[in-house]
Amino acid sequence: MDRECYYIIAGETSSDMLAAHLMRAVQQTVKQPVSWMGIGGEQMQKVGLHSSIPISKLSVIGVLDAIFSYNALLQIAKDQVKQIILSRPKAIFTVDTKQFSLKFASLLRIEMDKIGWHVPIIQLVAPTVWAWGAWRTKKFEKIFDAILCLFPFEPSYFNQKHTSAVFVGHPEAYKVRNNYKQSPTLKLTNQTSLIGLMPGSRVREISFNLIDIMRSAELFFKNFPKCRFILPTTAKLEPLIMEQIKNYDLPLKVVIGREAFENSLLTMSAAICVSGTATLQLSLSGVPAVTCYKTNALNFLLMKLFFKQKDPILPNILLQKEVYPCYLQSAQTPANLSTALIDIYNNISFYQEQMSYNANVLKQLLIGKEKNFEDSVAYQLKKNNLL
Repeated sequence: MDRECYYIIAGETSSDMLAAHLMRAVQQTVKQPVSWMGIGGEQMQKVGLHSSIPISKLSVIGVLDAIFSYNALLQIAKDQVKQIILSRPKAIFTVDTKQFSLKFASLLRIEMDKIGWHVPIIQLVAPTVWAWGAWRTKKFEKIFDAILCLFPFEPSYFNQKHTSAVFVGHPEAYKVRNNYKQSPTLKLTNQTSLIGLMPGSRVREISFNLIDIMRSAELFFKNFPKCRFILPTTAKLEPLIMEQIKNYDLPLKVVIGREAFENSLLTMSAAICVSGTATLQLSLSGVPAVTCYKTNALNFLLMKLFFKQKDPILPNILLQKEVYPCYLQSAQTPANLSTALIDIYNNISFYQEQMSYNANVLKQLLIGKEKNFEDSVAYQLKKNNLL
């Protein structure tokens, strides 16, 4: 049986995992052998993608990085469009990396129109119009045939006459919900002694945040010398992490890989975590945490000017309250982070009970009717005739 070819592109570690879920959903929807082309990381390659370039080529942080990387990213987009026009896949999927995805899909649609060939262009992860402004919706409506949204309030931002914007839920919520059924007393049996240190999933994040996190851990450890620390990371980032932490005298274990990260969530009593998807994963697992983020001065200035939320912490935005204290830029000091963590640890039972409640609310908010994320995506793909 001939394989149907599909194209998929993702540009970050978190979107690599999302894209792998999407690939499996497509495979169960079409119910025949599938081949994949595009750009992706380790998780996507496990599902069958032959990535044309390393996923790291698409990874940028903030507006300033995007400006400096514009020409290189534009050339990648043009090269990918040429490959698509030659290969004629059955559908195009872009995952997260919103600005690049929009530019890439815009170029692709122009070329499609020139030759009179069209297939669906589908974006997984809606633009964060609730954080940066609704002006972005029209651009996405014009370019994408469908937008698969992770949060239930996002489809209402889009005109359904122009694009099919649908809620598919969040994979992390499905995962925690399904695991929780197997271990209903998970958080109640934890010992309050393991502290997670989570400095980010990109090189630039680590360079700006890891030292502050390590210094705050040292201050915390002076007060609680029986505590132990765990730092989950990836195989690619491990050498950088090990180089930066070698001079710190802490009982710290560095663990590598997705499975190790997920297992660490089950044993953490509290954490210090850089803003990103990891804050949502912590909150869904019921782990109290202190959150932070530091970047270069221009990126931070632009965020202050245009970002419409109080802080960038996903659980805080979703629940519209301070689930996690957040220390940004100059407020991200070892003293501030350690003081906040000490407060949590001194009242650990209260904070864990509070986080257990928040986790349940988030699960209800981020889970659809299907048993898992892939089923939810497959259902929406079929319902909206996208494949």
